[in-house]
Amino acid sequence: MKWGLYATGGIAEAFASDFNKVSGSKIIAAYARNKDKGRLFCERHHIERYYDDEAAFLNDPDIEAVYVSTPHTLHAEISIKVLKAGKHVLCEKPFAMNAKEAKQVIAVAIEEKRFIMEALWTLFLPTIQKVFEWIETDRIGEVKVIQANFGFSGNRDPQGRHLNPDLGGGALLDVGIYPVLMANYLAKSTPESISAQVNFTQTGVDGTTVMNARYPNGMLAMLSASIEVNLVNDLIIYGEKGRIVVPLFWMANEATCYSEDKVETFISEEHQKRGYHYETQAMIDAINKGNLSHEVASHQFTLELMETLDRIRSEIGLVYKQDLD
Repeated sequence: MKWGLYATGGIAEAFASDFNKVSGSKIIAAYARNKDKGRLFCERHHIERYYDDEAAFLNDPDIEAVYVSTPHTLHAEISIKVLKAGKHVLCEKPFAMNAKEAKQVIAVAIEEKRFIMEALWTLFLPTIQKVFEWIETDRIGEVKVIQANFGFSGNRDPQGRHLNPDLGGGALLDVGIYPVLMANYLAKSTPESISAQVNFTQTGVDGTTVMNARYPNGMLAMLSASIEVNLVNDLIIYGEKGRIVVPLFWMANEATCYSEDKVETFISEEHQKRGYHYETQAMIDAINKGNLSHEVASHQFTLELMETLDRIRSEIGLVYKQDLD
């Protein structure tokens, strides 16, 4: 499968660096508004075609799938353009700025009969898959409580993507999505109740958000996100018979299961900080089977995740201009 990259920023750098582990596919083109940076990106990754003309990129007949890694506020708009150009889409998270936008994107994908998936790469990592296996085989019993944090001390530039509301800045959409997606995935549902507290930045986005949620199955979740402070970015899953600890869960390469009679540690064979190729390979395999979505990061899961993020933003009073359209 031949790929194009829409935008060549930091996350695209990581995506392209891992792409050599994807079988039967190649990145053949990239689009970027900044000519110098775009050309250098293509040179570094041996990408043969560079575009600074969006229409030319979208109309390239050889591109079959596009990875969208623009600022958050453009995800929905660009995904729709790519879908209407007849290409499959892997869109960075958050999939859109709100659930309304997300529904519009998925409707276009269905109409165009093209595959689209939110880039929830964490769910495809071997370590996280092992965690799910431990839970499914009843190693820790019924899951009762989870804790998950993702926080770092971010860029203080008010015009940068972390703090600028016009770029979808804030902790929740940037990194809070990771704890929330893990809670939703483990509970196999959305919360029946959510409460949240926030510290706003001077630019009006959430610098730190702390959330508590209860799910229909009784599972409780304590979740935190920050672009102000370095949190202990671990996931801990507490069951009736034990617990699972996943350090740096969002890019996990190891996890430990503490059950009643056994302690087991899983370490990924690829001992690395990244693993974007797993989601990419999963998407390609699904397309080759004739599917238009993936069962792990399904359309429904993405919509419910966006709805959950909307509810949390409503709790803390965080509004973006896209919510007013």
